Amino acid sequence: MSVRYIFNTAGKYVAYVSGNNIFTSDNKWFGYLTGGNEVYERTGKFVGYLFDDDRVVRNRTEIPRIPQIPRIPPIPPIPPIPPIPPIPRLPQMPLPPPYEDVFKNA
Repeated sequence: MSVRYIFNTAGKYVAYVSGNNIFTSDNKWFGYLTGGNEVYERTGKFVGYLFDDDRVVRNRTEIPRIPQIPRIPPIPPIPPIPPIPPIPRLPQMPLPPPYEDVFKNA
Protein backbone atom coordinates (compact mmCIF):
# COMPACT_ATOMS: atom_id res chain seq x y z
CA MET A 1 0.00 0.00 0.00
CA SER A 2 1.45 3.32 -1.07
CA VAL A 3 0.54 6.27 1.14
CA ARG A 4 1.37 9.95 1.21
CA TYR A 5 1.70 11.51 4.64
CA ILE A 6 0.17 14.93 5.34
CA PHE A 7 1.70 17.26 7.92
CA ASN A 8 0.68 20.62 9.33
CA THR A 9 2.95 23.67 9.32
CA ALA A 10 4.26 22.78 12.79
CA GLY A 11 5.56 19.48 11.36
CA LYS A 12 3.00 17.23 13.05
CA TYR A 13 1.67 14.20 11.16
CA VAL A 14 -2.09 14.82 10.77
CA ALA A 15 -3.36 12.60 7.94
CA TYR A 16 -2.46 10.35 5.05
CA VAL A 17 -3.63 9.79 1.48
CA SER A 18 -4.46 6.28 0.33
CA GLY A 19 -5.65 6.12 -3.27
CA ASN A 20 -7.83 9.23 -3.64
CA ASN A 21 -9.03 9.17 -0.03
CA ILE A 22 -7.70 11.13 2.92
CA PHE A 23 -7.73 9.59 6.38
CA THR A 24 -6.81 11.36 9.62
CA SER A 25 -3.93 10.08 11.71
CA ASP A 26 -6.46 8.15 13.85
CA ASN A 27 -7.71 6.38 10.66
CA LYS A 28 -11.02 8.21 10.22
CA TRP A 29 -12.12 9.16 6.71
CA PHE A 30 -11.60 12.91 6.28
CA GLY A 31 -12.41 13.29 2.61
CA TYR A 32 -11.11 12.73 -0.88
CA LEU A 33 -8.98 14.18 -3.67
CA THR A 34 -10.09 15.17 -7.16
CA GLY A 35 -8.20 16.82 -9.98
CA GLY A 36 -4.90 15.68 -8.52
CA ASN A 37 -4.76 18.11 -5.60
CA GLU A 38 -8.26 19.46 -4.77
CA VAL A 39 -9.37 18.33 -1.30
CA TYR A 40 -13.03 17.80 -0.40
CA GLU A 41 -14.52 16.84 2.96
CA ARG A 42 -16.49 13.61 3.18
CA THR A 43 -19.67 15.72 2.85
CA GLY A 44 -18.56 17.02 -0.56
CA LYS A 45 -17.57 20.52 0.62
CA PHE A 46 -14.41 21.98 -0.94
CA VAL A 47 -11.61 22.36 1.66
CA GLY A 48 -8.48 23.44 -0.19
CA TYR A 49 -5.47 22.09 -2.04
CA LEU A 50 -2.85 19.46 -1.26
CA PHE A 51 0.46 21.23 -1.86
CA ASP A 52 3.69 19.57 -2.93
CA ASP A 53 5.11 20.16 0.58
CA ASP A 54 2.45 17.75 1.99
CA ARG A 55 0.21 20.40 3.57
CA VAL A 56 -3.50 20.99 2.91
CA VAL A 57 -3.88 24.70 2.27
CA ARG A 58 -6.85 26.98 1.61
CA ASN A 59 -6.87 30.41 0.04
CA ARG A 60 -9.12 32.67 2.13
CA THR A 61 -9.61 35.12 -0.74
CA GLU A 62 -10.57 32.52 -3.34
CA ILE A 63 -14.02 33.03 -4.81
CA PRO A 64 -16.37 30.31 -3.47
CA ARG A 65 -17.03 27.42 -5.78
CA ILE A 66 -20.10 27.73 -7.99
CA PRO A 67 -22.51 26.14 -7.55
CA GLN A 68 -22.30 26.37 -3.79
CA ILE A 69 -24.08 23.05 -3.53
CA PRO A 70 -21.50 20.51 -2.33
CA ARG A 71 -20.41 17.70 -4.63
CA ILE A 72 -21.99 14.33 -4.14
CA PRO A 73 -19.33 12.48 -2.17
CA PRO A 74 -18.25 8.97 -3.01
CA ILE A 75 -19.32 5.99 -0.94
CA PRO A 76 -17.26 5.97 2.26
CA PRO A 77 -14.32 3.62 1.81
CA ILE A 78 -13.34 0.90 4.20
CA PRO A 79 -10.40 2.35 6.11
CA PRO A 80 -7.17 0.59 5.23
CA ILE A 81 -4.75 -0.71 7.80
CA PRO A 82 -3.16 2.49 9.09
CA PRO A 83 0.42 3.05 8.03
CA ILE A 84 3.26 3.26 10.51
CA PRO A 85 3.32 6.89 11.68
CA PRO A 86 6.26 8.84 10.27
CA ILE A 87 8.68 10.79 12.37
CA PRO A 88 7.67 14.44 12.82
CA ARG A 89 9.07 16.96 10.40
CA LEU A 90 10.79 20.17 11.21
CA PRO A 91 8.35 23.11 11.24
CA GLN A 92 7.86 24.67 7.84
CA MET A 93 7.84 28.29 6.88
CA PRO A 94 4.51 29.99 7.65
CA LEU A 95 2.23 30.37 4.67
CA PRO A 96 2.00 33.87 3.22
CA PRO A 97 -1.37 35.63 3.42
CA PRO A 98 -4.06 34.87 2.22
CA TYR A 99 -3.18 31.16 2.57
CA GLU A 100 -3.83 29.14 5.71
CA ASP A 101 -3.08 25.61 6.86
CA VAL A 102 -6.29 23.56 7.07
CA PHE A 103 -4.80 21.37 9.81
CA LYS A 104 -3.08 24.17 11.77
CA ASN A 105 -4.91 23.27 15.01
CA ALA A 106 -4.58 19.50 14.66
